Parts: sequence; structure tokens; C-alpha cells
Amino acid sequence: MFISLGDVRQDLVRAHENACAALSRPGTWWTGEQRRELALTAQLAINEFDPVAPWVGVSTVANKLPANLTVPRIAHDAIYRISRHAATLTREWYEKVVAEINPLAFVELCGIACTVAPVMAFRQALGLPMLEIAPAESGEPSKKKPANIVDARLNWVPVVGPADNEAAVVQAFTAVPETNRVIWAMADAQYIPDKEMIDPHWTRGTLSRVQIELVATRVSQQRECFY
Repeated sequence: MFISLGDVRQDLVRAHENACAALSRPGTWWTGEQRRELALTAQLAINEFDPVAPWVGVSTVANKLPANLTVPRIAHDAIYRISRHAATLTREWYEKVVAEINPLAFVELCGIACTVAPVMAFRQALGLPMLEIAPAESGEPSKKKPANIVDARLNWVPVVGPADNEAAVVQAFTAVPETNRVIWAMADAQYIPDKEMIDPHWTRGTLSRVQIELVATRVSQQRECFY
């Protein structure tokens, strides 16, 4: 069956369009050119029929990436592995990456991967045209850092305090507020608005909350999501 964007809920279309537009704009820790470059590597990772193995850095494989990279190679290796082999990540691997790039830049990098992956998967599932990432916009990253950043107790990345006392995915991007805003704007449309999380009976009038959680649980199990 042929599906067009006109058949899709328009709040979801707008959420995806807004998130994708941000991929080419200066962020908090990466320039627009760098963000676009990382997004293209995430796209490569998801699209490849024969992906690079998780223990191999994509930057070490000939002709996989452009020659004139503006981003450290380890960042490309990281976003490729996150985008294609997320179930293989370890604390040791994370610490190796953030020994070479700022931990907050790593958080923003994860946000780029978490923008590209759901939009691409959604389009592939519906047979829609693939994501086209706009040309990079000029400008410098803001490097705005919240004052109350602390080490997470159960996550790996820094978070805005107070630190988590139980597993809390909602804290994952808080140390980079603009990334956090973009990801949760998408989540509100793709899943459930943040303010409705406590309501087990919430619905848009299609799937019930129980049905939504059943799908989410099954997908998480198939993707080997340890959260």
C-alpha cells in the first residue's frame, strides 16, 4: 500500500521535520557542519547491508568515510556503533570515547543518533523517501553548560542534578538542554507527552496506553535494550 506524508499524523511529521532540521544547525558542542557529518555517519550505519563489526572503528575502514573529516575519528566510530550496534556498548568503551572527546559532546552525539535512527526507521517501515539531511548552517556551538551538572549514579553520562536514584532514561540528555528539548519534542509525538507519563489510561484515540507499552516492550526486547 502506498503511504505519503499526508497520511501521517501532522504533529508527528512536524516533530520529525524540526528534529531533522536541527541536525545541520550549530549545536551546543558541535558546529552545524560537524553535526551534519555525524548524522551522515549515523545514516550510513543504519543503511549498510553489511555493516562494520562493532569492535571495528568505521574510520579505520578504507573508503567508508569522507577524507576531509571535521570531527575526531573516534566520534565517527562512536556514532556508527551507537546507531548500528547499541546492544554492544560497554562502560569501558564509553570511558575510552570520552577520554578523547568532551562527555557533554558525547551526549549531543547520542542525541544526533537518536534523531536519525527513529526517523529513518519510520520512513523505511512506511516506504517513504529516505531522510535527506540539509546543508550545514554556519555558526559556532553555544557551549552553554548547566550549572548543576553531576555524575549519574545509574547512567554513564553526566546529568543535571539531582542524580538518578533509579534507572531514569529521562535524565539521559539533561546535561545538554537543547539536545534534551529536541529529543523529547520527538518523543512527545512518537510516544507519549511527558506530562501524560503518569496516566496509565492515556490515549490519542488509537492505541491504548497498554497497547503502546506492549509494542515498546517487544521492540526493546528485539533490540536487546538493557534499559
